[in-house]
Amino acid sequence: MADDKICRINISMMKIWIEGKEYFIETEGSMLAENILECLPAVMDMRRNGSNEFIAELPVKPVNDGRHVSRVRPDEVYYYEGWNVLCLNYAEADISPYYVSYVGSVRDGSFSEVLKNAGNNLEVRIER
Repeated sequence: MADDKICRINISMMKIWIEGKEYFIETEGSMLAENILECLPAVMDMRRNGSNEFIAELPVKPVNDGRHVSRVRPDEVYYYEGWNVLCLNYAEADISPYYVSYVGSVRDGSFSEVLKNAGNNLEVRIER
């Protein structure tokens, strides 16, 4: 049929290790996610920021074409352009008037619990 359309979504994966456990981050395939993937592998010293996330500065400033949100959710990864940081989220929060850009999601429910129970600083390894 001439009117049939094929929708292709480019989904990439990142692996992240926290306290010796491996998790998989499924990204949307945006230019933002691809730019972050190009920086990997990386070891990041992340710090707790507020009561919902850990953040770490990225080594380069990615192209930010990600979907902007002001309500963040647990088990999701975001990018905050204002500080050029990757954000690992472990609690739901309304951050308006600010917004972050969606990078991807972790499909393991223990991810948020590990982050919640961690100290204020966390070393993580991220790779393709």
